[in-house]
Amino acid sequence: MLDKFLSQVREQVLSNIESVIGQSNSIEIAMNYSALSKSKMIRAALIFASAESNKDLKKESILTLATAIELIHTYSLIHDDLPSMDDDDFRRGKESNHIKFGEANAILAGDALQALAYEIIVNDSNLSSDLKVEAVSLLTKACGKNGMVHGQSLDIENESKKIDKSYIEKIHMLKTGMLIQCAVSLGQLGKKYDKYYENFKKFGINIGLAFQITDDLLEVTSDKQTLGKNINSDKKNNKATYVNVVGFDEAIVESKKLSDSAIYEISKENISNINMLIELAKYITYREK
Repeated sequence: MLDKFLSQVREQVLSNIESVIGQSNSIEIAMNYSALSKSKMIRAALIFASAESNKDLKKESILTLATAIELIHTYSLIHDDLPSMDDDDFRRGKESNHIKFGEANAILAGDALQALAYEIIVNDSNLSSDLKVEAVSLLTKACGKNGMVHGQSLDIENESKKIDKSYIEKIHMLKTGMLIQCAVSLGQLGKKYDKYYENFKKFGINIGLAFQITDDLLEVTSDKQTLGKNINSDKKNNKATYVNVVGFDEAIVESKKLSDSAIYEISKENISNINMLIELAKYITYREK
């Protein structure tokens, strides 16, 4: 059931990405190269799954929001791979954007993807002005100076440094967790005063951290072909990871505990249509890539 759901989400979002980017110039070609690459699309899937309990969002707007968050995520990966950042030459099973198109074009493609994410939300005729403001606010908070960008900065700043469990959790929540939490909240757009909104928020916080812990585990146990990216990047850059801070076994325990907590938060109330969110919470922790 989950495989079919993810496949349907991926098909819809990829088709929409292709239509909103176009192919009229070199930057659009560079944007398409990364945005249309094979990916898990967990963030888009979380929006679709969360929105299953939100009758106020039209399916066209759900697709807009899912597309927007994948554009933001792709921009972050392009910039993360740059020589001045993690200096990775392989992403989503092929050459990184800056290897294929050059560093300048990769930076510009990332910039353009981020701007396009906000543009398609603003242009969605099915969203009210208030909902557009709410959506853009959620995204900017998740990926800006107090969110993903700050997390990336701390990640670089703490290379080769010894940090504790609470600090690695802070970095992981900022650089990865906040955008995942944002995906769950975007599916609940217009419901921030609903009695169940906090349950969705806590669900998103827990799976956001679980996702990055599992990524750290997979960097130790998996291979480049399976993951579609370099597995020695963290080691090469002397990155602080959950595994080297708390140990491999405890990292497994924490990831599972977070997944269980997320499922508890979303299940303890009488919330309808949450089965796919529960399946995604399990997948995030037990996935193999």
